[in-house]
Amino acid sequence: MASALHPDAANSESPSVTSQLCEWISATTLENIPHSVIERAKHLILDGIACGLVGARVPWSKAAFDAISQFEAPGIHAIIGYKERFDPITAALLNGTFIQACELDDYHSIAPLHSLLTMFHHLSVVLPALFAASTCPAPAATAPAPTTGATLLLAAIIGFEVGPRAGLALHGSEMLTKGWHSGPVFGAPAAAAATAKLCDLSAAQTEDAIGIACTQAGGLMAAQYEGSVKRMQHAFAARNGLLGALLARGKYGGIKKVFEAVEEVVKGLGELWHTTELIRVKLHACVGGCHGLIEVLARMQEKEKGRLARENLGKVKEIRIGLSNPIFHHDGWVPEGRPLTTTGAQMNAAYIAATQLVDGEILLSQFANSMLDRDEVWELTHKASCYHAEEFDKPNKGCGARVIITFEDDTVIEDVMDAPKGYDPPVSNEEIVDKYRRLTRNVISKERQEKIEKLVVGLDSLENVADLLSLLSGDVANPLE
Repeated sequence: MASALHPDAANSESPSVTSQLCEWISATTLENIPHSVIERAKHLILDGIACGLVGARVPWSKAAFDAISQFEAPGIHAIIGYKERFDPITAALLNGTFIQACELDDYHSIAPLHSLLTMFHHLSVVLPALFAASTCPAPAATAPAPTTGATLLLAAIIGFEVGPRAGLALHGSEMLTKGWHSGPVFGAPAAAAATAKLCDLSAAQTEDAIGIACTQAGGLMAAQYEGSVKRMQHAFAARNGLLGALLARGKYGGIKKVFEAVEEVVKGLGELWHTTELIRVKLHACVGGCHGLIEVLARMQEKEKGRLARENLGKVKEIRIGLSNPIFHHDGWVPEGRPLTTTGAQMNAAYIAATQLVDGEILLSQFANSMLDRDEVWELTHKASCYHAEEFDKPNKGCGARVIITFEDDTVIEDVMDAPKGYDPPVSNEEIVDKYRRLTRNVISKERQEKIEKLVVGLDSLENVADLLSLLSGDVANPLE
C-alpha cells in the first residue's frame, strides 16, 4: 500500500493515484451522484443502524461497553443503544463494534472482473466515523456546527466508494488466505475519506488523512475462531480513519502517495458505483461467504422434505461442502472443540450448515449461548467437511457453494449455487426497510422505530444529524433475551 514499494512513483510528473482519488473526493457533490446511488446509500445507512440497534446490547457488546466505561471519560458523542456519551474516538469504536456485533451487516461481493471477495463491512467502518465527526467542533469553534443529513449522506457515499477500491487494489481475498482480516486493513482509508469529506477537507488534507489512517491499518483473521475482538476489528478501522481525518484537519501531516501504482483505486470513479453495484445486504446472521451455502441447503431441504426432515437427519452419513479458495480458508476450518463461541459458530461453514439443516434458518437466535452445544447440531457438524472447489474461484461465484450429502444407504443428493440471494439482483430497498423493521421491532418502541426510519429515508432533507443520533442513543433491549 505504501509508496515505498514504488520508488519511481515519487519522480513521476503525472498526477499520482492518491492525488487523483483525493481530488475526486474533494470535488464530488451530491449533484454528481446518480439518484439511484443516493437512494441506495440511504437504505444502506438504515441497514447499518438496524444492525447497531440489535447489536448494542448482546453480551459481547455489553462487555465492550462496560470495559471501556472503566477507563474512558464521559463526552458529548452519542453511543447507539446507550444513554452515556463519550469522546469521538471512543464513540466510533463502540458504534462500529455494535454494528458488526451480530454478523448482520453488509459485505462487498465479487467485482465483475475479479474473482475476489473483500470481506469489507462498509457500515461498521464508515457510519461510526461519520456519526462521531458530525458532532466534532471545528478548530477554534466552541461548539459543533450542525451537520446536515445531506452532508453525512455524501460523505457516506464517498466512504462506500473508496473502501471497496482499496480492497480490490490490495487483493482482499489473498489477504484473507494469508491470515489478515482484510476489512480492518482497507477499511481505514474508507473511514478517513468519508470523514475528510464530512469535515470539508481539501484534497491535500484528505491525502494526509488517508495516509495517517493507512499507517494504522491491521487486523488478524485468527480473531474469528473465538475472540470477541473480531466484532471490534472493523471498528478499529472506523477509529483509525476518524483519527486520521481529525489530525489532518488540524494540519498534521500524513503519508503522501500511499496508493501509488495501484490503479484499481481510481478505476471507474464517478462511473462504476460500488454503493449500488457491489455492496450486498445480509439476509442471514453469519459470515457473508456462507450465504450461498445456506441457500443451497435451503433449496435441498425444500426438494428433499422427507430425507432432510429434522427427524431423519440421523441418517445422514457425510456432508461435503465446496467453497471458493478465500471462503474455504476463511470459513472452512475444522472446529477443534465443543462448543464454539458465538463468534466461531457464525464463522464456521460446517457448523452453519448443520444449523441450517436442523433449524431451517440462520438467525441471531441460532447463536445464543443456549443453542451452541446441541447434540443434533454437533453430530452433523462432525459429519461435514469443506474443500476448495475451483469452480467458485471464477468471476461472480465467490459466495457460491456445492453441497453433496451422502446417506447411510449410500444414496447421494447434490446441489450447487453460484451466488446467494441479493447478489444479482441485489436486495431491494424495500426489502432493506423490511429487514430494518423486523430486526428492530423487539429492541426499540414502534414510535422510535418509525421516527428513525423516517429521518434516514429522508436523510438528504434532514437539517441536523444530531436529531437522528439522539434517537439512536438511549436504552435498547437485548435481542437474545
